[in-house]
Amino acid sequence: MGAMVGALRPGKPHTSSTFSLLPPPARALVAGVVAAYLATIVVGLSTTRVTGRDLATCAVFTAAAVLSVEVSLRLAWPRARRDRLSRDFLGVWTLPVLLLLPPLYAAVMVAVPICYIQLRAWRSSLLKVVYNAAVIGLARAAGSQVHHLLAHHGATAGWTVAQLVGAAQLLAVLAAVVVWWLVNNVLIGAVVALTSGTNSVGAFLRDREGVVLDLVDVSTGILTAVLWTTSPLLVLFAVPAVLFMQHQLFSDLRQAVRTDLLTDVASPQFWRETAAREVDRAWASSSQLAVMLLDIDHFKAVNDRHGHLAGDTVLAAIAGELGNALRPGDRVGRLGGEEFAAVLGGLNLLDAQSAAERVRQQIAGLRIRSDRGDWMAVTVSIGVAELSVSGNNLSELLDAADRALYAAKAAGRNCVRAAGPAPGIIDLTAAAGSAVDTEPPIPL
Repeated sequence: MGAMVGALRPGKPHTSSTFSLLPPPARALVAGVVAAYLATIVVGLSTTRVTGRDLATCAVFTAAAVLSVEVSLRLAWPRARRDRLSRDFLGVWTLPVLLLLPPLYAAVMVAVPICYIQLRAWRSSLLKVVYNAAVIGLARAAGSQVHHLLAHHGATAGWTVAQLVGAAQLLAVLAAVVVWWLVNNVLIGAVVALTSGTNSVGAFLRDREGVVLDLVDVSTGILTAVLWTTSPLLVLFAVPAVLFMQHQLFSDLRQAVRTDLLTDVASPQFWRETAAREVDRAWASSSQLAVMLLDIDHFKAVNDRHGHLAGDTVLAAIAGELGNALRPGDRVGRLGGEEFAAVLGGLNLLDAQSAAERVRQQIAGLRIRSDRGDWMAVTVSIGVAELSVSGNNLSELLDAADRALYAAKAAGRNCVRAAGPAPGIIDLTAAAGSAVDTEPPIPL
């Protein structure tokens, strides 16, 4: 239920995400949200009686939130080098503050972990950081206000389990969480729609992984609040267990959702997300980058002749060979069916063609055995496109690489074609002497 870091993406990514380059409606929204957030803090400071107990409680949960971020950085994120990232489990530590303390604390505390993430990992533009902090702070302050009104306890009331457990109290907690979720997602969805279009909003709302993790996050946060009302020492003892659960649970969920289970490469949605970030980063820094699309030749013949299990074996073998032929840092994903893609950072068009030709040759030399004992040989057609030559974003690069892929198939398959400035196609494989196989795969 956190703000989407990459929401503000007008024009050239990252470096152009400045206030002056936003569309006028988006500028008005950003300015209004930030002003509302600052006003919430000012009003909170003037109406809230700050106590040492509340400050100490907020400090404990804020420190736990920062520690949670650091656990993600040190334990989960290094394992994300094969296109698997981590979340920070911040709801476990922010939700108790939302439920137990005045809204001022819920609004202010989120700035600390957000700034820590920015310093340690994001390196995003200041505009993104400020807007994300304002959205998250407003959402939590709104949820806190709703809970305090419905639960009928004031800022000076003692914490009791009765504030959180019971039919009426649970309804108050549920209402607070719903308000928190609505404010957060409406404000993020609005800025996404104003800067990137409604299609981006749909992708944001269809994030099934996010929904599952949010439910775990909220449930654990409510439990943490109950433990704190019972005895603060229980929370202190629970911190290591929660952090361990964060790492284990999110690692498993992350792998299941973001990995294609058949081939063990990135799933289509996750590959597009990570590939888009790589393309944006390269475009912003004027670095070289290429995209490669690969399609298995006559794959339907494999399924028809050897069965669908044999087809699955071929897909897994192709994915494995892609990993062997490309560099460890190249992001590989399965786009669906028999089509694979890879982002080749730091490569120009000629270098990408050479990498694609190496992939083609290694796959052509594969001999794959089906579960029936049959041996199969397969070939692939590949299209490559370079950033700034054939497009300036992932969508344009994929379109160009797709045109090059179809040119490879039209040329007889089992070859590589590279996209020039759209819509031209350059044949870079003729000199390499690529073999052309117009026949379907045959058992050996």
